[in-house]
Amino acid sequence: MKLEHSRDYKLLARLNRGVHELHVQLYPEYFKPYNYEKMIELFQTYMEDENNYFLVLFDAETAKGFIFYEIVTKSNTPFNKEYKSLYVHQISIEETARSSGYGKALMIELENIAYTLKVDCIELDYWVDNHVARNFYEKLGFHKKREFVRKDLDT
Repeated sequence: MKLEHSRDYKLLARLNRGVHELHVQLYPEYFKPYNYEKMIELFQTYMEDENNYFLVLFDAETAKGFIFYEIVTKSNTPFNKEYKSLYVHQISIEETARSSGYGKALMIELENIAYTLKVDCIELDYWVDNHVARNFYEKLGFHKKREFVRKDLDT
């Protein structure tokens, strides 16, 4: 198993398919069907932000998944204290490679990166109906600090 940072937006767009299709399945009212060409364009724009990073996991020279994270610095304000975090935007493992420890390996490496960068925490969010994600993160020691709620309006 090998972990390396990548800027290969075509590879990332392909690896994104599994998690995207899961979101479409769980929340079709919010997510569009997966479109590889559009994902390429999207990942190209993500590359423009120097705080965005993409860590890819390879096994036997085959990419099995990735994690997309951002280094975020929250300023000290009268409202909140300053802190620095690694914010996980997405983690995706190829469907045929799930439950093989690849997601855990990516998250362990992310934690190592966080210690090296001396950040205060790793933050992420997931959709409430994604029970697999919730269980995965709970097993890795993540716990709720805040909840995001939404009220849809008939407009």
